[in-house]
Amino acid sequence: MSSAFTLNKITLYVFIIFFSFSSCLPYDAYIHIVPDQKDIKRFKHVTVKHADTCFEFHKAPNKPIFVSNWTHKSPLSYLPLEDFLKNQKCNHFMVIKNDSIVFEYNNKKLTSYEPSPIFSITKCMVSASLGVAIKQGYIKSINDLVKDYLPELNYDKNFDLLTLNHLLNQESGVKESVNNLARTNYGKIEMVLRNIKFTSKPGEKIEYVNTNYTLLGLLIERVTKKDMHEYFSENIWTKIGTCDSTVWGYDFQSHHTRSFSFFGGSTRDLAKFGRLYMNKGMWNGKEIIDSNWVKQSTSNVNGLGKNIGYNSSFYIGEKEVGDFTAIGMYRQQIYVNPKSNVVIVGIFKFNNDNLPLRWWQLMRKIAEQA
Repeated sequence: MSSAFTLNKITLYVFIIFFSFSSCLPYDAYIHIVPDQKDIKRFKHVTVKHADTCFEFHKAPNKPIFVSNWTHKSPLSYLPLEDFLKNQKCNHFMVIKNDSIVFEYNNKKLTSYEPSPIFSITKCMVSASLGVAIKQGYIKSINDLVKDYLPELNYDKNFDLLTLNHLLNQESGVKESVNNLARTNYGKIEMVLRNIKFTSKPGEKIEYVNTNYTLLGLLIERVTKKDMHEYFSENIWTKIGTCDSTVWGYDFQSHHTRSFSFFGGSTRDLAKFGRLYMNKGMWNGKEIIDSNWVKQSTSNVNGLGKNIGYNSSFYIGEKEVGDFTAIGMYRQQIYVNPKSNVVIVGIFKFNNDNLPLRWWQLMRKIAEQA
């Protein structure tokens, strides 16, 4: 029995290796398939330099906060926030009001300030960096054509219409192919530039495509002549009092930062990014990101003139509430409520039960009690 099992395993590995070499996909794409929280240690990455001087939030005793754990599948229940977080397989959770940590939860099996993967929240780092690059004159406008900066994108008529704004707001019409997704996760990112296809004209429909932010990352690297992680670190991350080890996935074959994901930071440092946006790009009296860029990126109407609850990689709440949030694939969140002066950061494991939860209502309820 055991020898047959061993033989089957060997046959499987031989098949995987043969298939990976006989196709266009990188080998890792067959092994790992779907990203998970282990990716931050599993794959090659680079260090994102933090600030020389650490900004410390004041630590207050945990406030008693209660939430309703309600979905269409579950009966209404009212429970302490800590119990809710345990039920939802939370790794780290931090509530900050007026620069004081009023509630903090950490999975006891984990180090409090180790870098945690945030998946698509990474796109907000790219969005912020694009705003800086425009302010510094590397890019004229988000309405510029992408091919003006990446001239090799000339083999499809849709490139004559594709703007940075389309990429930024997920209206590019670019097809999310398995090959390109595998390359951006595990292979040579540069190969994506040769393999862009379209499902529609730019601006015709909204479709969330990771390749959009891979292209934005490559574009920022091209115009600034710096890797995405270096440019972000120099202009934003080191300017906001970050303290802890931070990493970003890196393609060491074609030498590019994996811009659409693979960023990992500590809860308290991610809260500082939220604080920066809550204060409209200002950090302790100094402008880090153009305030007009931050206002536009977090307003209800995006750069393409549409009110769809999504703007420049941020998810936008109702205008009368004024809140917004950055979200990763496993419900990692940086929630910002400027009216309450509250920033909330949550890092969760994969958990199907938390997907249907009404997160806007949950976060607002927490902000009310902070």
